[in-house]
Amino acid sequence: MFIDANIGEKFVRFSIENCLIICHGLPFEPGSVIDKSYYELANFFSKSYPTLIFDFSGTGKSGGKFSLKTWVEDLREVAEKFGEVSIIGYSMGGSVAIRASAELENVSKLVVVSSPCSSDIFTEESLRIIYQNAKSKGVLRGIGDFSFFYRSFLREFDEIEPLKWIGDVKIPKLIVHGTEDQIVPFHHFERLFKTAVDPKMYLKVIGGDHFLRRNLKVQGMILSWLKGEMKESTEISL
Repeated sequence: MFIDANIGEKFVRFSIENCLIICHGLPFEPGSVIDKSYYELANFFSKSYPTLIFDFSGTGKSGGKFSLKTWVEDLREVAEKFGEVSIIGYSMGGSVAIRASAELENVSKLVVVSSPCSSDIFTEESLRIIYQNAKSKGVLRGIGDFSFFYRSFLREFDEIEPLKWIGDVKIPKLIVHGTEDQIVPFHHFERLFKTAVDPKMYLKVIGGDHFLRRNLKVQGMILSWLKGEMKESTEISL
């Protein structure tokens, strides 16, 4: 893939064959990923790998309407532009990354962080909270009324449910979760890791909450795994 740009009066072309793709979760606050901590993540990993962040459809600076099915298509479209990619998915971005990685042929490594593994986490109450926040802050576009959002969200998550697809992801995987995650309970990590096939490792974060992307210690461990320096499953304390 190449990207053309101008630096001052100079035309430049960046040629990038392989890269690391970071996938965001369901946004809580308005703005693009470049306005949030994902930008700091990209800067951290870019010291070792060319790193790409993007807004899924219906969020941030991207066009289109929100749909989990479309998010999977978004990731495929971006990943297929490169020769080889590694993917890190946070929260819902991890669920989307699992579904896409089950069929993408150019993914070499996958990291799943703080991600739900099954639809039982989504109650009518929790989805109403997500919906009301999305409507009031404009963080998810094209979601219609609550009845439409509720039905379509559950239907599409059922289609991409990680427990159904993680067994088809044959590449090396690192599954990361905090023991004190108040949004995606720790048992989702346990079920997901048990269902995953080798090669797989886990990083258990003792005392870690849902927002592990903000912790440099966790990011350092993920980087170590990507580089092949982490040789076995482990746990760290925050």
